[in-house]
Amino acid sequence: MSHTARYLVRFDDICPTMNWEVWGKVEQVLKVNHVKPILAVVPDNKDPKLTLDAPVSDFWERVRGWQAEGWTIALHGYQHIYRNHLSGLMKIANNSEFAGVPLSEQEDNLRKGVEIFRANGVTTNVWVAPSHSFDQNTVIALRNVGINIISDGLGILPHGSLESTYWIPQQMWGAFYERKSGVWTVCYHHNDWTEKDLKRFTQSIEAYKDRMISVDEVAKAYPPRGFSLIDAVHTQKILGRLHVLPRIKRIVRGKG
Repeated sequence: MSHTARYLVRFDDICPTMNWEVWGKVEQVLKVNHVKPILAVVPDNKDPKLTLDAPVSDFWERVRGWQAEGWTIALHGYQHIYRNHLSGLMKIANNSEFAGVPLSEQEDNLRKGVEIFRANGVTTNVWVAPSHSFDQNTVIALRNVGINIISDGLGILPHGSLESTYWIPQQMWGAFYERKSGVWTVCYHHNDWTEKDLKRFTQSIEAYKDRMISVDEVAKAYPPRGFSLIDAVHTQKILGRLHVLPRIKRIVRGKG
C-alpha cells in the first residue's frame, strides 16, 4: 500500500424506516463506482427520528445483499435510544446510548444486537457508536461479543490490533477533503438529503473513487501499531475545531 491518502465512506442510521427514496440513488452511485462502504445498521431501531418511511418488509434481505457485495455491515448501537448526555471516550457529542451504562448491561445489549444480526444471516465485527459516544466498558463488552474493529477516532492511521481492538479513524463529516497521506473515513447521514446533497456526494465519489478502500483492505494493509504522537496531535486539532467553531458562530450570531 502506497503512502497516498486512502478514503472510506460510511453511512449511519441504516434501518427499515430510513429514507429509501434517497438511499436508492445513493446505492446506485456506490455500485456504479465500485465503492464498498461501511453501513452502520441499527439492529432494533426505537428512535422515532429515524422513521422517515414505512418499514420495508425485506430489510434484512437487502442487508444480506449488501454484505454479499463486500460491503461492511457494522453494528450501530442497539436501539439508537440515548440514555444520557455523556460524550464518552471520543468527546465529540453529548448524547449516548452506551457511555456510563454498567458493563453488564452494555454487553447484554450488544449481545442482543449481534443476535438480531445473526438471526437474519448477517455477520459483523465492526462497531459504530450512535453519536460517537461510548466508554472503555463498551470496548471491553465489544470484545466479549466478538467485535474487534471500531470505526471511530480522529487519528491519521488505523491503530491497535485485530487480536484486541483495531481502530479505523473517522475524521470527516459530509464531505471529502484532500489529504496527502493517512486513512480517512467520511461519515454521511442521508435521511435529510436534498438533490443538491446527492449531487455533491456523487461528484465526490467520482473524484475520489480511485483512492477508496474497504474495511477488509484496511485491515490487511495497515498492520498493528500504537496510537502515535501525530495521532494525538491530530485528534486535539479536530476536537478543537469541533468544539470551538460552533461557539464562535453562536457569538457572531449574537447567541453566545
